[in-house]
Amino acid sequence: MNKIAKSSHTTTFRSIKWLPNGALLMDTPGMRELQLSDSKRGIERAFEDVELLANSCRFIDCQHQTEPDCAVIKVIEMGSLSIRRLENYRKLLAENEHNNATMAEKRAKQRAFSKMVNTVQKQNRSIKKTQE
Repeated sequence: MNKIAKSSHTTTFRSIKWLPNGALLMDTPGMRELQLSDSKRGIERAFEDVELLANSCRFIDCQHQTEPDCAVIKVIEMGSLSIRRLENYRKLLAENEHNNATMAEKRAKQRAFSKMVNTVQKQNRSIKKTQE
């Protein structure tokens, strides 16, 4: 019987390379992702146009979705701002919030999610039993 060998990552050398445009490329074996935390200021600078528009919204906590007098939605409807740009802005804010969450907050969210999954599974098992 032939066993298919699983590939294993054996590189232990890490390196940083300068790219021609001045950026840095990090080669870090075994690292799946890099999360940036506390990047709110960078997001604000990159999306300064959205931030300025948001300051003109009627509500301070406007989510720029269905709220009345939302300056961001008005500009999107006029065609001066793309919906994709707003979606990218929202995505980065959510990612930043996730990355800045404390371990306790992450555990609490995971416990709540697990509880919800268990409840749904229990309900499904109950429904199947009644159908038998």
